[in-house]
Amino acid sequence: MGAVTVRVPAVAAYLGLLRTAVGGFAARDRLTLDQIEDLRMAVEEAALALLRHSRDDHIALQVRSTDRGVEARLDTGAPDGAVVIDETSFSHAILRALADELRVEDEGGRTAVVLAKHRMADGGARRGRP
Repeated sequence: MGAVTVRVPAVAAYLGLLRTAVGGFAARDRLTLDQIEDLRMAVEEAALALLRHSRDDHIALQVRSTDRGVEARLDTGAPDGAVVIDETSFSHAILRALADELRVEDEGGRTAVVLAKHRMADGGARRGRP
């Protein structure tokens, strides 16, 4: 599967569109319902963190399939050196619990939060087989 990019205004009322987009993509990529909901919540939490620091009029989400699962990258313009997600914050703890991978990238006035959710190793158990 390729990649999907969604760009929404940097307004909290539009974050539900990001949740919907990542959920639909993850469902097509064979993640379980629990994994899909974890990724949806993680995307919303990351988008809220970016929204607090955004100096752009939009937030972009790119979702892509990887060998291990799904990667969601949220991106916006933010002041250089802005700590979008403090590693001691509750937000960071939530994201670490919901995503299998988390990283924050800061480059050239752009800040991205990258989340990954891995597919379960045993595909049979997801389909109701012992």
